[in-house]
Amino acid sequence: SEKNDDKISILKIFLNGTLLAVIIAVPAIISTFIFHYVIKTNLIITITVGIITLFVAMGFAYKVSKKLAL
Repeated sequence: SEKNDDKISILKIFLNGTLLAVIIAVPAIISTFIFHYVIKTNLIITITVGIITLFVAMGFAYKVSKKLAL
């Protein structure tokens, strides 16, 4: 029974980590793709937008992680 609880908690940790990684990575990938290939901005603007998106997504992921920890 205790072994099963350990597996469930480890699985929950991996799933929560994967969810947070997706929340952080996907918006940055989408914004970088849109700015580089659709709007066709130069590389500096594309990188700047990607970094800003990453920081915003990390702030959002922090809030989500606090809710997942409960």
